[in-house]
Amino acid sequence: MEAQEHYETLHKRIGALRDELYEEVASSHKEIMKEIKEMKEESKAHHEKMDKRLNELEKWKWFVIGIATAAGFVLAQLPVVQSLLS
Repeated sequence: MEAQEHYETLHKRIGALRDELYEEVASSHKEIMKEIKEMKEESKAHHEKMDKRLNELEKWKWFVIGIATAAGFVLAQLPVVQSLLS
């Protein structure tokens, strides 16, 4: 009879520990998933920011190339430059 009581007590303790462990694992999993989601959102925001900056730099680059091309054409048309090159 006493052995049966010890067996039941032990079984209850094991069950309680198992339930506790499952709760801890579930809680940890939720925290990890939350952190991953936050990191993903931060990464997305950073990517969008870098994409915007890159687009602005590309626009700037083509603007400078256009101005330089126009300035080169204008300088080539000036008589002073043509006489110096001849």
